[in-house]
Amino acid sequence: MLLAGYLTAQSPEKPLSVGIFVYPGVEILDFTGPSEVFGSTPGFKPFIVAFKKEPVLSQGFITVTPQYSIDDCPPTDILLFPGGGTNSVMGEQKLIDWIKERAKTTQIMMSVCTGAGLLSKAGLLDGKEVTTFHGYLDELQKITPKATVLANTRFVDNGQVITTAGVSAGTDGALHVVAKIKGEATAKATAFYMEYDKWQPNAGKVNETAFIQDVRSLGLEAALKAHKPAAENHFPLYYPGELTDLAASLVESKPSESEAILRFLLKNYPPTPTLYDGLGIIMEKMGKAVPPDSRSVHQKLMAGDVDWAKRQYQKAIQLESGWMFFTEDEVNGLAYMFLNNKQNKEAQGLFVWITELFPNSPNAWDSLSEYYEMVGENAQAIAASETCLAKLSASNYDESRKKQYDKISKERIERLKQKR
Repeated sequence: MLLAGYLTAQSPEKPLSVGIFVYPGVEILDFTGPSEVFGSTPGFKPFIVAFKKEPVLSQGFITVTPQYSIDDCPPTDILLFPGGGTNSVMGEQKLIDWIKERAKTTQIMMSVCTGAGLLSKAGLLDGKEVTTFHGYLDELQKITPKATVLANTRFVDNGQVITTAGVSAGTDGALHVVAKIKGEATAKATAFYMEYDKWQPNAGKVNETAFIQDVRSLGLEAALKAHKPAAENHFPLYYPGELTDLAASLVESKPSESEAILRFLLKNYPPTPTLYDGLGIIMEKMGKAVPPDSRSVHQKLMAGDVDWAKRQYQKAIQLESGWMFFTEDEVNGLAYMFLNNKQNKEAQGLFVWITELFPNSPNAWDSLSEYYEMVGENAQAIAASETCLAKLSASNYDESRKKQYDKISKERIERLKQKR
């Protein structure tokens, strides 16, 4: 199955729950920009929440229907407050109390534009450097005297609390959150998918946590000994993206420490092409044989050279077991590109290879089945759908996704058997 834009496929990890709060007069781009970022990136599950579960009018002409109210909102890992007509809800003490309570268990509390006023009312900005819409800077400083309000700053990251400037800056802030959690390479891929070329990762201010500062100065092993995660486990000691990007910054000055960080991530988290690309850079500096980077492999695959990519993969896993050039979703998207372009030889080569690389993935077998059906190879299509069904129970897909694949596979099998 081709999942829209293949960036929207679910991550093997449990997706982070992203609540986006809306209210009458909310600024459109303040919430739709971040919604697009989180909705287009694997590993995030955004939803809309409002003070009451009733339609909200944005800027006088777009009606937004929230999925939840603050009374039935599910747990949130990230909670975002866009700007606009915040005065319509600033006086709702029940909302302010809800924000305070959510801050006790939500990993990231984020504001866009004048949404910072809501975080201020909840006392979350005191003692921090923050930013907001250029027309709201003075007002935010007035209502938050214990904060330092920064002008001309796209976003400010204080760890749990992240504030952004106005309107389009919310998209930048959301991309920063993706980079923080997943790594800059993932955020750049999302920005590319969105055709958003304005994002500059260094346009904001990041106040590093004590843990990241210690990793930078003392090394990962010493930092892990010196810091312990919170007992309630709501607030992680670090995000994989932070360590991934830190490792990249240490390649020249501390290559051995950079390698230690990358190997720690490969051991404790799902592998990514970015981690192996970083490892390749370090191996090259040490004079070792190095596989091509993931970008080079993607370019060759885009050109249709599937056999070359297979050869490079075999060489890579001989050098380092588990080497990864691409995710399943990325290569699956390329296979469908070939299929849509009627490049059936290349499409078949990739679809078959995906089932070899990811043999326990129901999606891999479903995609192969869909390919065989489209080219009239019905027996092979039935066999692939049967394999998809067999893989479902042991997969880490959520129940709704399992039901989706179960329905698609059974319908395809029945449809193709009737053609015999």
